[in-house]
Amino acid sequence: MPSKKRNQHVDGSLQALIERRKADSPTFATLYNEEFNKLALARQVRELREKQGLSQTELAERAGTKQPAIARLESGRVVPRLDLLQKIAHALGMQLELRFVKSS
Repeated sequence: MPSKKRNQHVDGSLQALIERRKADSPTFATLYNEEFNKLALARQVRELREKQGLSQTELAERAGTKQPAIARLESGRVVPRLDLLQKIAHALGMQLELRFVKSS
């Protein structure tokens, strides 16, 4: 029976691979962090909407936008404009907080 070759570049941990790639490539690190933050925002909006028992359509109506805009935001496909995030926060009975943090 032929032996299985292991990929020498993967030690079994996806997080370890990502950390190595980030250390090796500042461009990869920047793109990874941007995508991670975009997806974290998308997840937070979806969780807040669902916690209040709202559909995407209902949230869109409250925020003065259309359902596809909410769907795109929640999918992480777009970085929403600040004014849309403010409208969504208001529609959810929340306040938007924007802050700068030191890069790692």
